[in-house]
Amino acid sequence: MTETPDYSVIRKENAIELRQYPAYIKAETTIIDKTYRKAIFKGFKILAGYIFGNNIKTEKIAMTTPVQVSQSQKIAMTKPVTISGDGNYTVAFIMPSEYTLETLPIPREGAIRFTKVPPHTMAAIRFSGYFQGARIKNGRQRLSAWLEKEGLETQGDFIVAGYNPPWVPGFLARNEVMIEIKTGGSQAVFVKSHGKHGMTDG
Repeated sequence: MTETPDYSVIRKENAIELRQYPAYIKAETTIIDKTYRKAIFKGFKILAGYIFGNNIKTEKIAMTTPVQVSQSQKIAMTKPVTISGDGNYTVAFIMPSEYTLETLPIPREGAIRFTKVPPHTMAAIRFSGYFQGARIKNGRQRLSAWLEKEGLETQGDFIVAGYNPPWVPGFLARNEVMIEIKTGGSQAVFVKSHGKHGMTDG
């Protein structure tokens, strides 16, 4: 079965979850395009090629979920973040937990880089459908309003996470908008755990 990071849920409120994630390694590539959906198709093709054997060992690596997409925009702090227009998108696959930076095969595609992510806390809100600007914007606004209400401080860019390949019909797809939470220490209270080989809802 497809491996997913073994996160634990700290809090849950409707479609929003506050989660504690372990450390993991991401394979990333940067795509310049106009929309999340176009960027994820291009990035998915590059990264899927790597795990399907386009590396110096021609080694196949197990597919994992979710695929992550984030957009970096340099704008004035007083202006709203928008999705329209060309942008730099980072598309990432999470590598299986059995690998380290030393044991991952070297990609033949020079646009791929690896990042080791330390343990961290994320806030996430689920949505269904395709990676469309309006859906992502709505999820981001709802999550931002909840974080402000709860007094939680964030860091980094919003991430859009997809748990299905890009060709899965939108009504069947599970997607999330996520952002990292600044924490002063480790979270001690866990109310639900998710195994590495799939998630349970409820």
